[in-house]
Amino acid sequence: MKVLQLGKFYFPVVGGIETAIKNICEALAHEVEFRVLVANTCYRTQHEAGPIAVTRTASAGKVFSCSLSPTYPLWARKFDADIIHVHLANPLAELSGLLAASDIPVVAHFHSDVVRPVPGPLRAVYHQFLHAFYRRANCIVVPTPRHIDISGFVPRYRKKCRVVPFGIQLSRFDLNEAGDKKVDGLKDGMPTVLFVGRLVHYKGVEFLIRAMEHMKARLWIVGTGPLETSLKRLAMELGIADRVVFLGHVSDGDLSAYYHACDVFALPSITNQEMFGLVQLEAMACRKPVVSTDLPTGVSWVNQHGKTGYCVAPSNVRELASALQHLLANPELRSEMGAAGRERVEQRFSSATMAEGMLQVYQEVLARSCELSPVEHFDTANELIQ
Repeated sequence: MKVLQLGKFYFPVVGGIETAIKNICEALAHEVEFRVLVANTCYRTQHEAGPIAVTRTASAGKVFSCSLSPTYPLWARKFDADIIHVHLANPLAELSGLLAASDIPVVAHFHSDVVRPVPGPLRAVYHQFLHAFYRRANCIVVPTPRHIDISGFVPRYRKKCRVVPFGIQLSRFDLNEAGDKKVDGLKDGMPTVLFVGRLVHYKGVEFLIRAMEHMKARLWIVGTGPLETSLKRLAMELGIADRVVFLGHVSDGDLSAYYHACDVFALPSITNQEMFGLVQLEAMACRKPVVSTDLPTGVSWVNQHGKTGYCVAPSNVRELASALQHLLANPELRSEMGAAGRERVEQRFSSATMAEGMLQVYQEVLARSCELSPVEHFDTANELIQ
């Protein structure tokens, strides 16, 4: 089976969609022959061989978050594929899927609607184009049931939807002897909160830093982004710069150590741009309780309030600080919620579970099972909605 994955970018570019594509390809590499097509970060087309072949098409930059890569749809037609797997939102990939030969099944993988403001006339044209793409798609994959209703487009095509949650490779977060030493070196007795993600507006890191003002604890911030300078300035203005540590980019091995060394993980996102929060799974895999925000997206579906952590109101510094303080002050509760989180990841969000779900989708689509039942009629979906 040959599957062409159409995305925006690919590893080592960091992002939710990029991580999801990489995880799918690695989890199914023994079953499926993958080709990944993405835009490059420069005006040069590059081909990378290996277990997962990657083509990065020449790009002259971006407009409204869409890569200016005119050869992208042309390359999509060049590759011999049994299935085309399109990751949304990405107008270039959607166009390529729409232009694919009619006998090639298309799987639409909904991550998010376009969230950047688009001028009115262009927006109207894009909406019509997107509906045409969804009509063309044989199946629409969503990572949680909430992704269906949060979208401005997907509910109309509910009968085509399948729930396949994102999954992670649990072994990545199992510590060896060297990892144990790293964790021991990071721990110094001070209660610690960890954040991992890009330093952009919707991640709500400003509110997390403000919450730290009311706590006797330290905050580790892993990641970089355009707000890094202003966030560092905020920590200085609040007089807590000595307790807010900006770690920048961290390698996979070191990241696992930080997860294990922290006491609580925080994801304080404030808008629906945070559709899932894959980092929650990574923290839960390391048996850490999570404090996230109660968004109508998949974030609070992944982190179960009162079981694997707490979900607080977005942008609410007082609630955020209170939830973090409560967990930091109760080691037994942290241990209990951390164990529940690990169990939830093992049961629902492992790479093996995701691979099984995606392979089933591919097989059904190849068998021309185009008229799928509504999501609530799938046994796996019923199980996942619990």
